[in-house]
Amino acid sequence: MPEMPELEVLCEYLGPRLVGEEIAKVTVSPKFGFLLRTPPADLARALTGQALAAIWRRGKFLVFDVGSPHSGGAQKLVVNPMLGGRLHWSGSRDKPPPATIFALDLKSGETLRLTDFARMARVYLVGEDELDTVPGWAELGPEADSVSLEDFQARIRRHPGELKNLLRNQAFVAGIGNAYSDEILHAARMLPLRKRSSLKPEDVDALHGAVIATLADAVAKIRAQADYQPHKQDRGFMAVHLRGGEPCPRCGHRIAEIKARGEVFNYCRGCQK
Repeated sequence: MPEMPELEVLCEYLGPRLVGEEIAKVTVSPKFGFLLRTPPADLARALTGQALAAIWRRGKFLVFDVGSPHSGGAQKLVVNPMLGGRLHWSGSRDKPPPATIFALDLKSGETLRLTDFARMARVYLVGEDELDTVPGWAELGPEADSVSLEDFQARIRRHPGELKNLLRNQAFVAGIGNAYSDEILHAARMLPLRKRSSLKPEDVDALHGAVIATLADAVAKIRAQADYQPHKQDRGFMAVHLRGGEPCPRCGHRIAEIKARGEVFNYCRGCQK
């Protein structure tokens, strides 16, 4: 699942390639039309001939600003990639990748495609002031990569439960999912099932520091990937996530793995407490 670091770099990559380009054609796969929360014909009619004004991220949502408010045509194409959503950037004549949901052919000859092997992504088309109608949007907390220590300290007191679930709660902070919650807790030396109520003030400060540092480090490492492509998700730099059975890079203890509700999470019993 793409999380804040992947989506941040994706916006940086696509922004210079998309902004100002006009959408010449919109194609929606009949097999995946059910993932759109706007009828395919309405989506194509609304976007064709419009210019892409911006691409940006909020939490784990991607937003494409389309059209101009001065012409009364400003709209927002919102993509929630969920588990398997990926964006492909290629020539319009390239063979479409499997599980393509929609394709935006640009007048420049390039194409932006959204694919999803898991069939879980969600796509919305809303008006300029209608983002709160997108499910989950209105509840989003502050961005995880920039939340202040003071805000973090205040908010964490209102969210009980286990630390892993807390970090993934988008109402607490936005942008963290299964993978980076593993990495953050490893950096903070805290167990994923540890209760928030067990944290001392200095532990809260350490957890906040781990959130900021881990996400910033991930963004920097993804940016530095020589063969970066937006649809690929190279997480080879991760310390514990999906490394069950391997030695912990910090203490050498074997990394533990737990499977729950179709997800895998990892931690080190040796140095996480």
